[in-house]
Amino acid sequence: MPLTSTNLKAARDRKERTNDLYSRTQQRVGGWETTPSGLKTKGIEISSADSSIKVSSSATKYSKLSSDKLIFTRDGGGTEFNYSKQTQFIPASILTLGSAFTFAPGGSRQQFLDYDDDQYDVIFTIRNLQTYDASEGGDQNLQLSAENKSATGFTPTANLYIGSVLSTTDVTSSFSDENSTERSIALGSSPAYDVDSLSADSLHDLDIANVVGISLTFTVTFSSVIDKGGEGLIEASGYVRVGNKNSDAFQNNAAYLVSSWSTSRANNGTNTITKSFSYSSSPSSDGTNPIRINLILNDLSSDDGLTGSIAGALTSITYTTSSGTTTSITGADKVDALVVAR
Repeated sequence: MPLTSTNLKAARDRKERTNDLYSRTQQRVGGWETTPSGLKTKGIEISSADSSIKVSSSATKYSKLSSDKLIFTRDGGGTEFNYSKQTQFIPASILTLGSAFTFAPGGSRQQFLDYDDDQYDVIFTIRNLQTYDASEGGDQNLQLSAENKSATGFTPTANLYIGSVLSTTDVTSSFSDENSTERSIALGSSPAYDVDSLSADSLHDLDIANVVGISLTFTVTFSSVIDKGGEGLIEASGYVRVGNKNSDAFQNNAAYLVSSWSTSRANNGTNTITKSFSYSSSPSSDGTNPIRINLILNDLSSDDGLTGSIAGALTSITYTTSSGTTTSITGADKVDALVVAR
């Protein structure tokens, strides 16, 4: 073809080609369409608005992957199912009831990974565990639980309740002090029994006897979250304390227990947290020294430049009680554990 004809054809092609962002993007990424917040092609959509990838099999069935969760939707968004974020099987051979277990302890034994926080469930399966004491007779109830949960581990516990059926008392309103805000001065370490509760804390006191377990659910709401340094997370942390009330603090006895918590977000919203405690011997309780629960919002931090504020609120408290006796079961190679992050 003569050079003149070639130049004319190239000029004509340039003239006919649409010179806009969409057309240039089509040429550059090969079939992907631009959207206001990202790119899409067939059943795949990438969004920078919420840093997610969406894969669809139809208009109403799709999975969505974001920075910290994988969600499946089957009815166009009306119902969402969260896949577990992290699951690990812990064999009975390395679990000892009544002793702390850490996911990554070092040494020569099999290694496990830490979790993002303490919001995971531990499902126990019995390998070799006494579930009934014939010498005691009567009604007996076995309870397996994970205590002192943290991102790095938990304590597996087993209690046999003898002489009565366990019962529960739920409190969902009329808390002594439902709401909480971040403390103006953060605690430097886990609070001792004599650290006073403050007006910034959530609090509930209840005179209830024969308590063998307490489960507390609360919310942490993030607001005014501002990104000052690119993508990242802002993390809230604090403590939940239970025990016998002593003025503004707690009595110095075996009833006093404390557990740390942490939760994070990349934007405004509300996270729900549950903390559980158990007693092998139920604490005493009366009008002067009832069972006290104290929620502390201790600190707010970010390694990525995010700023914001937090507020907490008690949602529900479940007290498990037993009028019989309690026997703690300890020892190794008795239960397996499946640890599932929510």
